[in-house]
Amino acid sequence: EYEPLPGYKINGKATLGENIADLGGILLGLDAFKKTQQYKDGKTINGLTPVQRYFLGYALGWLGHAREERLRNQLLVDVHSPAKYRVNGPMVDVDEFYSAFDIKPGDNTYRADSLRVRIW
Repeated sequence: EYEPLPGYKINGKATLGENIADLGGILLGLDAFKKTQQYKDGKTINGLTPVQRYFLGYALGWLGHAREERLRNQLLVDVHSPAKYRVNGPMVDVDEFYSAFDIKPGDNTYRADSLRVRIW
């Protein structure tokens, strides 16, 4: 489904285990975050709710740039998806992501509920 470079798609079979781990980490982290005072206070900071900040914090952790040669090599031999797809890939499977950012059908990051991956 994802093609970071023309002619070079992410190998879903090779990255499956790590993709599941990324989704699980997001879900477990979100569950833990919901137990914090920051979440319970519900304070909006710079226009962002606590849950929006959680998701943005996760995304910023993967922010970076790879040269095309490095990305091509990663797509050929690595069991990890490129950083951008370790964010965009699992987020579309997290229901709270949709409510946090008011994502609706037709939005680029929308995936129908029946197509979202459920691991637990």
